[in-house]
Amino acid sequence: MYIYLVRHGQSVWNAEERHQGWQDVPLSPLGEQQAARIGQRLKDQSFDYYFSSPIYRCYQTASAIVEAQGKEPGSTLERLEGLREGRLGARFEGMFMKDMIKEWSKEEKRRFRDDYTFKFDDGESVQEIMARSLEIFRQIALLSEDAPPPNPEEDEEDEDSNAASRDVNRPATPEVAKANDEDAARPRIIQKTALVVAHKINVQMFILQALDATEAVARRQVNIDRLEISNCALSIIEVNLKGKHPHYRLLSTNDVNHLSGLKPPPKPEEAPSAAK
Repeated sequence: MYIYLVRHGQSVWNAEERHQGWQDVPLSPLGEQQAARIGQRLKDQSFDYYFSSPIYRCYQTASAIVEAQGKEPGSTLERLEGLREGRLGARFEGMFMKDMIKEWSKEEKRRFRDDYTFKFDDGESVQEIMARSLEIFRQIALLSEDAPPPNPEEDEEDEDSNAASRDVNRPATPEVAKANDEDAARPRIIQKTALVVAHKINVQMFILQALDATEAVARRQVNIDRLEISNCALSIIEVNLKGKHPHYRLLSTNDVNHLSGLKPPPKPEEAPSAAK
């Protein structure tokens, strides 16, 4: 399966640097433009599944993609609770980030940096967010097609030999040509695809799982921010959990080429006056 991960477009509170959490904050004018751009980029990409966080800024972004494909969001998108944004603390939602951090004690700041099990009494820990995000990742990945049946005539190669041979160009000997012809004749399984529109932390968790790197966050929570995911960025993971061994491959991450040249629209008071 190919999972197309999209972070939501810029929200009004993103632009104002306010903490959002679970609040249904709409996209900003720039965020609406970003959503339109990713919609145009993916309008010809077919998906077997369409998933979104239930929070409005994600649903709004996902709707732009679905509508660009000529589909109806209400009947196409499935909202998954496990894709909700992390809730740092209900009392912090709507606060400016700089003011929120000023309220924390030195010990709270230290634990927030270092301990992924730390949480405020009205919020979630990163450990809890990771658990629900990765469970959703597993559920989506299990929707993928079955792996091709093994060929009993082929010897298994270990991972080292596979890795060593990836970039080798072998001569097209008669034996190799015959093997290639036989391989081409085998039935191929068409890869399924899923669109997932979620929040930064969900996308980070999916990618870290694909890279077998979630332990880095368990060691020190702020390691998660080494992986930047921009508003309306596209990341793609190939995954199959139904074969003999789990298969993960990160194909792209934080791709924002579709946003090139995009600038925030002028505020009403900044708009040029009409010519007289």
